[in-house]
Amino acid sequence: MKSDPLTNTTNHNGEPGDPEIDLPFLTRFLRKQPRQKQWLSVSIPVPAVDPLAYLEQETESDDLYYWEQPDRSFAMASGGALTVLKSTGKHRFAEISRQSRDLHHQIASFSSRDSIPDEPILLGGYSFSDHNIDREWKNFGAARFVLPEWCIVKKRDKHLLKLALPLQNHSPEAILHQIQNRFAHFTGIREKILKYKFDPPASGRQNAHKIHVKEKSVSDWYLQVDKARNMISSGDFQKIVLARDLEFHSEHPIHVTCTLHHLREHFPGCTIFMIRAENGPVFLGATPERLIALQQNRILTEGLAGSISRGESATEDAALGHTLMESSKDREEHEIVVRDIHNNLSSYSSGVEYPEKPGIKKLSNVQHLYTPITARVNRNATIHDLAGLLHPTPAVGGYPRTSAIPHINEIETINRGWYAGPIGWYNLRGSGEFAVAIRSALVHNHRGRLFAGCGIVADSDPDKEWAEAELKLKPVLNALKQAIR
Repeated sequence: MKSDPLTNTTNHNGEPGDPEIDLPFLTRFLRKQPRQKQWLSVSIPVPAVDPLAYLEQETESDDLYYWEQPDRSFAMASGGALTVLKSTGKHRFAEISRQSRDLHHQIASFSSRDSIPDEPILLGGYSFSDHNIDREWKNFGAARFVLPEWCIVKKRDKHLLKLALPLQNHSPEAILHQIQNRFAHFTGIREKILKYKFDPPASGRQNAHKIHVKEKSVSDWYLQVDKARNMISSGDFQKIVLARDLEFHSEHPIHVTCTLHHLREHFPGCTIFMIRAENGPVFLGATPERLIALQQNRILTEGLAGSISRGESATEDAALGHTLMESSKDREEHEIVVRDIHNNLSSYSSGVEYPEKPGIKKLSNVQHLYTPITARVNRNATIHDLAGLLHPTPAVGGYPRTSAIPHINEIETINRGWYAGPIGWYNLRGSGEFAVAIRSALVHNHRGRLFAGCGIVADSDPDKEWAEAELKLKPVLNALKQAIR
């Protein structure tokens, strides 16, 4: 039987022990690596730890990332950047794909046989537009992905510590020492979490700290919607998505990890995310919309457009859902999204499949028309190629894309940055997932901006669109309010 280079990392009490790495095996492994290998990716199975709790103790690291899908029992937290992939301009998706292929040739992967697959993971995303030069978004760029120095992965009942280390000019003994040091650091953080002492809040005590919101002009919004509808009537395009931003500030710092915890507890069906590029502002949110997932050659995506509130009772909720299904405006908006995704994927797949009628995706405060879409890749396409093919979908951009997108900036008068852009993770063997970064906020210490958008078609009502945007802004705003300490 082939020996396992990483033996059990727990002692007889079930607590984390030292990762007993077979040094001779590691030495032989490293000697087999070609000279062009620059990095070493190491995967170590570890005792259970909440990735968000771990991240909460590592907030001093640069390049912090968080990704969680609570209803799938999948979460990742990472920190540090051993290397960074960047690009800007109209070819940024293809350029990141090329850089990823180059990086794949530069990394050697070393892991336990029975752990989660050992491929190194990169995390990051893209801005909404091809160029991203706004000052408050400057740390993010137009495309930015990092190979993190450490990453905690939780997949159901398995937990993994993934480390990335410089390989060249380091002896096996020096590399082993780095691995052991990082594992010891993990052990210390885990013990700190398990032994955390807290004082229960005094009875009846209320959080006195508030978030102050700078309201936008409703009349300006009416003018924007009217301008969009006039352009639709003139035949310029069929649909355009207009976003609103809401500025906020607090007298006290906003605890980002508390915000994420609140979001995951209240929106388990969403993807909870956080990105802090270098040591700048934090971009976070709870998005219900998947852009694309790629598993081997299987594509998973969805149409998500058309919205209505949730009901206060089961009867009211069912009636609202029926109203949404019967709404010609919402059905038209949704069908545009599904048709566009189908047409774009058809150039890469011979089998795009989805149900004839949409269903309803229910979140805690809103319900959406929803159509799951699957396909098989029949060309040599990476997840970046496919994301670039789909982004921006009509759910966040417009239709036709080439006609609507150029008018977004002139109508909205805001800089979207990474709002509504593709954000997520991928490994260097092709699998990964990107979500659409909606229901989000950019946070910097005491202040920030919230974002939400609405699809405008010919018969859109400005009052209803304003109310819909208010509904979409509430989840993250409420989570931020809970995170002031």
